[in-house]
Amino acid sequence: MRIKNIREVKAKLSQVVSELPHEGSVVITKNGKACAVLMPVSEETDLEVVALSQNRSFWKLFDGALERASEQGWTPVEDL
Repeated sequence: MRIKNIREVKAKLSQVVSELPHEGSVVITKNGKACAVLMPVSEETDLEVVALSQNRSFWKLFDGALERASEQGWTPVEDL
């Protein structure tokens, strides 16, 4: 994963985007702090999974469901 300053990305956006499939994701920084990520998208990319993986409320809901399942003695998915 590469790290680039937002000024550099703005100046060379087309080049940065064209390099994504070969070079991988780019973390964009502003004032020395990460502020965004550019990632390559292919036919195999599941954009819903990408969006949910960064959604804190989804993970809170998910963790709560796992906890309730454990407390209530649900059958683990692996055992099905």
